[in-house]
Order: sequence, then structure tokens, then C-alpha cells
Amino acid sequence: MYQFMNTRCQKEFQEKIQRAMEEWGLDSLILTTPQNIFYATGFASPFMYRAAAAPGTDIAVVNRRGKVILICAQWSVGGALEQTKGDVEIAGYPTWIYIEDFDGKAGGQKEVQPDMNKTFRMAADAAELAEGAVGVEAVNLPYDKYVFLQERFGQNRLKDCSPMMIRLRAVKTPWEIEVLRYSAGIAEKMMNYCMKNTKAGMCEADIMKMWHQSAYEFTGGHEILYCYEAHTAGPEYWSTAIPRERKLEEGDVVRLDGGVNICGYISDLGRTYAVGKNVSEDKQRIFDTLLAARDAGIALLKPGIPFCDVFHEVMRVCREGALPQYVRGHVGHSISLGPSEEYPMLSPDNKAVLEPGMVLCFETPYYSSQFHSYNLEDTILITENGHELFTDTNRSLIID
Repeated sequence: MYQFMNTRCQKEFQEKIQRAMEEWGLDSLILTTPQNIFYATGFASPFMYRAAAAPGTDIAVVNRRGKVILICAQWSVGGALEQTKGDVEIAGYPTWIYIEDFDGKAGGQKEVQPDMNKTFRMAADAAELAEGAVGVEAVNLPYDKYVFLQERFGQNRLKDCSPMMIRLRAVKTPWEIEVLRYSAGIAEKMMNYCMKNTKAGMCEADIMKMWHQSAYEFTGGHEILYCYEAHTAGPEYWSTAIPRERKLEEGDVVRLDGGVNICGYISDLGRTYAVGKNVSEDKQRIFDTLLAARDAGIALLKPGIPFCDVFHEVMRVCREGALPQYVRGHVGHSISLGPSEEYPMLSPDNKAVLEPGMVLCFETPYYSSQFHSYNLEDTILITENGHELFTDTNRSLIID
């Protein structure tokens, strides 16, 4: 059941990228991160999203004119054709896997592992349609692949396209807004479920089990790439990959943080609540201050407001409340294809202004081994006249 993939318009994304290329003076793009490959093609790479795949396993090439070209393993071609609906040109390459559709009459010997040099040669050939600058995701490229592209195109022709892609992804299409609204809503349901079912005597592993099971319960598993978390409970303010076994006690504060990736687009929410029906006054004051700061910051979210103004308002409310020493690097960020926080950020020196179509995660976190950890984080769309809350945090530490 494809709720979103069937309605994605490849032409809209392709033309948006190509207009940006015109502005940035790029004749071709060679995209190597799974997020930007998805953005350019609508293909969610099974290798690159779910395995430690080397850059180049799949590559998207965007020229200033014509269809986007997707280079992927023959093993992925069927899925790529299904997901891109014929709107992208697909070039498959062989791997060690025997597939009768491609190998039934070929015979010969298979490669032990895919040759990433081959995929970059294919990408370079596709980009040769351009004569000017070629955009690459420089930070994602291994040194030897960058040297290969440098030798192929010349140093002066290679340009880092990462800033352009960040800017493109900051203002969403209507389709992206719908996916992000849904993704955030699922994450909020997951958090509400975990909050209502947390009991003293449970451990972090129990919360993580509820978290992951609820993701598939609320969606039926449709269009989920993965769900993820960075939860903390009680005095253990640090994130961990392996769930901790300490048992929750009455009055502990639990911080849920994370979300679910729906159809390529992540959600990132934070919720804070107490175990049981009693919590100390110190913890309550911290929560109330973070909630007041959250409300004050959200009240400013509308087009034309500088990101830094929102940050400084949050700092003011926190420092005048229960947290006089409070300091953060940012109080929110753009959200899109991930894998985590994205620019632009609600940070002290960011003088860029909010624009309609931006989707932000606004947060007021606090971490302490003594008072435990908190995060009040919601997803918000900047509209023409103000903002729309996709989610709305709980306003009490005590959950009925």
C-alpha cells in the first residue's frame, strides 16, 4: 500500500534541482548520498540506507537538461523501476549475485564484490553531457574517487554541491510537507503510546521494544525505512546503542527522542515525562521553564523572522526561569531526508529568515545526572502567515 510513493512527482523535483543548477552555475551533478539520491530520483537505495555501503554503490546524475540518470546494481533495478515509475533513466551494473533476468544466457565469471570504480566511470560518462562545472558531494567522496573525478573533469570543474542541496531541501514541496506531517504524526503516536505504558520496574530495553513495535503497529509497516531513537531515563543522560538494564523508579524522568523514517523522510520529536504520579519540585520547575521557553520561541515562528531571534528568546526565558546557566548551540533545525539535524538551524548567529514551506523541529532540551533529562521537541511548518504545529508536546510531567 503506497500512500506517498504513488503520488510523488519526479518532474517537480527534477525541475527544482535543474533550476538551482542554473543559478549555481552547474552543468551536472553526481550525487552519492542516499538522501540526495532519493531527492533526485525517488529511489530509496536498499544498500545505502540499510547497510554500510560504500559511496558509489548507487549514484544519481543530474544534467541541466533531460532525465535524471540512476546508476544502481542489477539486483536493485526492479525496485528502482517500480519506485521511479519510468520517470528516471536507469543504468544497471552486474554484481556477484546471479539473476536469471540478466545472467541467464551470459555465462562467464562473476565479480566477488561490486567495482565502485566502475560506477564512478559510469557516472562520469553520464555527466560528460555537460561541458561546465560538475557538482559533487565532496564530504561524502572517498579520496580516491575524488581524485578520479578530478582527473576526469579537471580540478577547476569540480564544485561542492552540498550547500545547494541543503538550500533546496530547506523549502519543501507540497508533497514533502504531507509526508513530513504524516511522519511526525506517527512519531507522536509512538511517543504517546510509550508514555502511557511506562511503569516503574521497567528498563530502557522495555521502552525501546514498545517504541519499535508501535511504529509498525501504527503504520502496518507501510513505507517505513526504519525507526530510530536516542532515549534516556533517569540519571543516565547519555545516549547508548545498547539498552541499559537499570530499572525505572517512581519519580524518574524519561526523555524520548527520535522518530520514524517514512518514505525517505524522517521525523524527530522529543517528549519528557515522569514515571508514576509523583515528581520532585526541582524537576517540575525545570520542565515548566523549558515549556515556557518552548512556547515563547514558537510564538515567533513566522515568515521574515531571523532564526537567531528565536534562539535568543528561548535563551532569555530559560535563564530568567529555573535555568540561569542554560546554553545551547541551537534550539531547532530543519528536517527532511536526514539522516539527522539539517541546516538551517535556530542558532545564535544565523541571520537567515524563516520562509513559507520550511519544516522545522523546534526543541528545548536539558540534560543532567542530578535532575535527569528533558526534551520538548515538535515539528512545525512555516506558513504564509505564521506556522502550523504538526505535533504538540505534553504540558505536564505526569501522564494520565
